[in-house]
Amino acid sequence: STLFPSGYRPAAHTWRRLPAATMFTSRGCPEQCTFCDRGVFGNAIRAFSAEYVVDQIAYLIRRFGIRDLTIYDDIFPLLKPRLLAICEQIRRRGLDLTWSCNSRVNLVDAEMLAAMKAAGCYQIGYGIESGDQGILDAISKRVKLDQVERAVRLTDEAGIRAKGFFIMGHPGETEATLRRTVDFAKRLRLSDYQTCLFTPFPGTEAHATARRHGTFDDDWRRMNLLTPVFVPTGLTADGLVRWAARSYREFYLRPRIILR
Repeated sequence: STLFPSGYRPAAHTWRRLPAATMFTSRGCPEQCTFCDRGVFGNAIRAFSAEYVVDQIAYLIRRFGIRDLTIYDDIFPLLKPRLLAICEQIRRRGLDLTWSCNSRVNLVDAEMLAAMKAAGCYQIGYGIESGDQGILDAISKRVKLDQVERAVRLTDEAGIRAKGFFIMGHPGETEATLRRTVDFAKRLRLSDYQTCLFTPFPGTEAHATARRHGTFDDDWRRMNLLTPVFVPTGLTADGLVRWAARSYREFYLRPRIILR
């Protein structure tokens, strides 16, 4: 089939079993983070019904032998009744599936996490962004650090891996806030860690205000989340790259993470 060519594999860190596939079940995000462009999919949520989503999953399993899914919705658990219905139907139909998704830390609770685990969810990615509350407030993240800690703890207690997504080099970032972010990531009960560099993409609020907070190379060709096109006042491009590399070493080169 051209949909899943023979030998197709997603990126190695995105699946638990093969064959694996990806899917979207909704579009839109109601949040206002300054670094995110909502010009295409908007703030309004449009979601397939629970029955239709599980019909799609069942088709992928039956037609292509899919065993693992990465659900790339911006916030898959956003609509709790729909999420619980999807999980219930996966269980009721006896679908052999493992899957992962992304969520906000202020949305999950123990009931949702238990249902997701029972339906085959093995990992949830959380956009944490920073370990400094002032930075989170400045980028309109609209979450508190204690909400981050609670969500990660509940996820771990439910037997689901918690992955933390972070950003380095926010407007207003300093050596002290970077240090707080790395220490916060290490303190959380995360199984996986990923960071990138703050990138003011065209169409975002950050793009319009970046030069007020540092130097900005507005070259679309270099906006890959790894190149320091934006450097906050008081920091350097090389320093940001070193902090990102250091954060991976400090997070992963610990006995607890290596043993897991």
